Amino acid sequence: MPLPIIDSRHAASQADLVRLFHQTEERWTAHLGETHSLDIGTAYSNRDFATVYDANNIRDVALPDGMTPEAALAMVSAHYEQRQTRCAYWVMNASSPESATRPMAEYLLLNGYRANGADIMLLTDAPRRVVAEAANLKIIPARASFRHARMLAEESARRWNAPRLVDAFMRHMDDPHWDMLLALRDGVAAGCIGVLAVGEIGRVEQFYVAEAFRGQGIGQTLLRRILEICARSLFRHVMLWVLPDNSAAVKLYAKVGFERIGQFTAHLAPGVQSHPRPG
Repeated sequence: MPLPIIDSRHAASQADLVRLFHQTEERWTAHLGETHSLDIGTAYSNRDFATVYDANNIRDVALPDGMTPEAALAMVSAHYEQRQTRCAYWVMNASSPESATRPMAEYLLLNGYRANGADIMLLTDAPRRVVAEAANLKIIPARASFRHARMLAEESARRWNAPRLVDAFMRHMDDPHWDMLLALRDGVAAGCIGVLAVGEIGRVEQFYVAEAFRGQGIGQTLLRRILEICARSLFRHVMLWVLPDNSAAVKLYAKVGFERIGQFTAHLAPGVQSHPRPG
């Protein structure tokens, strides 16, 4: 069954859409870390999730008048030291002028940080062709089987040697604004995908297919099913992010009507590796 086309009568600019994406990021992060407002931005921290980057970062970064990048970095470092954890990455404020963000970004790069960019994609149309569903799959809500959801999270986390990613993955299940689907084949967890509701925005996240089940059309099936949920929810905008070198994912998203609208850049602290979210 083809999906209805998302209502685009009230078209937003690409800059507006990027700002909306940043808002969904804040909602996602706030479920993992404690929130503190600093002069330079909003800091999230959770020492129990010290190895989970999304639980320890600062967002909406913009230099206030009179503050130097050096002072800002020192202030943020002291804040995280007090909380016995570390700021894994910085995200500049998408709504602030470059004069308030570029000096900070450049200073971070000079001090061993590195910019890590992901493409922001927007669902702009209904699927351009019918996506065939994989055979012999059972699609269930993730809350119907925490055991299977945890199995997928554990496999994903092993790739990064970061076991606390599993607990972060499961914590999102407590969020009433988060809907997640599991694909089972012969009683085995084959994949998962979810969508976070942030007002009129649906944010697709934690899209993962177990290694033993890849190349069998399970990812296409899961994506189709989650977009059906988005359509029933009447989201005005459906968004996701993808690493630009993940050509298989980019191709799949384009097949169902996603287009790139911008980039989300995080400045990773020295020693912090780049990896996807849990899942």
